[in-house]
Amino acid sequence: MIDTNKIGKYVTNNETLSVSILIINFFAWYFPLHMFLIRILNELQVGYTDLLTIFGTYYLTITLFALVGTSMAQKSARIHTLLLVWILLGIFSSVSMLLLISGSMLIIYLVFIFIGVALGFGFPCCLAFFADSTVLESRGKVGGIIFFLAFLGVFLIGFLTMTLNFTESIVLFALWRATSLLFKLLRRKKKTEKEKVPVGYRAIFSEKSFILYFIPWITFCLVNFFVGPLQQYHWGIMTSSWVSTIEFGVAGLAALIGGYFSDIVGRKRIIILGYILLGLGYALLSILPENPISISVYAFIDGIAWGLFALMFFGVIWGDLAGNRAKEKYYLVGPMPFVISSYLWILIDPFAEIISISMSFSLASFFLFLAVIPLMYAPETLPEKVIRRRELKKYIEEAKRIREKYEER
Repeated sequence: MIDTNKIGKYVTNNETLSVSILIINFFAWYFPLHMFLIRILNELQVGYTDLLTIFGTYYLTITLFALVGTSMAQKSARIHTLLLVWILLGIFSSVSMLLLISGSMLIIYLVFIFIGVALGFGFPCCLAFFADSTVLESRGKVGGIIFFLAFLGVFLIGFLTMTLNFTESIVLFALWRATSLLFKLLRRKKKTEKEKVPVGYRAIFSEKSFILYFIPWITFCLVNFFVGPLQQYHWGIMTSSWVSTIEFGVAGLAALIGGYFSDIVGRKRIIILGYILLGLGYALLSILPENPISISVYAFIDGIAWGLFALMFFGVIWGDLAGNRAKEKYYLVGPMPFVISSYLWILIDPFAEIISISMSFSLASFFLFLAVIPLMYAPETLPEKVIRRRELKKYIEEAKRIREKYEER
């Protein structure tokens, strides 16, 4: 069982509360916003070619301005000023979506570019801020709490945008993004800052431990966005929405529990567990692709995997690997496969009718099991001495309880 009293001590300092607000707000803004944009373009009946170009420009803009923001963070000590600019861009870009109702292709392109700027500019610095604000030994617990609340926020904001009209949804996005300005009120200026060792992109990609985690993460992203449109077409919009609802609820709990245990047994075991479970889920779907029971089991399993992967690959792993080095570039390169792979959904969607769903699930299961192989050779990012110390502490506490029971008798 998770002792909530013990967990509370990890999230009481102002710096942690500050970064918690930033991350929860960003993820609960980004995911519903993405689905909202797709829905609006469908209502405007934008053609497939234009969709490819619009989203291609959108993802390219996110990538370019993530690079720009990371570069600025490396050259300036005013990270919090950069984060403030990032939030303000998010607020104004949310308001700019009101222009989409014009239906003008030029306006649509400009709005998507503006949103891409607002998304990409600060997210590597935000995630690096999380890693800098937490210690390695409790990063999983803190991250688990943050991502539990983030998934809850995704569900609530997503649900509200489904019930509100166009203008009301945009006002909600803008107001929600504005609430992250609270991070400036909670943050206190530190008297001394830890000196960070600079690191280059070449050094990151030449790091064996980074590659051994990065390859499985890319595999998951490609599989996820390849099967997504197939599920939506073959299962229908209602079933797909129901599955997503279950997944968000399960993912939050999985992140909370997985974060707790990742600080005890290590990160690698938690990640491997996620891949094995997800591989089994797709294997079940390959046999019974449209059976309600198999879909329900898959939704539960996929929710667990999503919670564990979001926590590990957005929050924990890259900060662990960076150590005392500057973390912004790690948090740029690490989450980027998810952003870029999102484009695969747009590419695959028109061809969902002619692609075999059973064969696709079989291939997905196969590649996810293959993804476990690099993880078997990846080093554990939680130091062995921390794991052994906690095992010893647990053993001593258990021995004390046995002795107390014996004395009572």
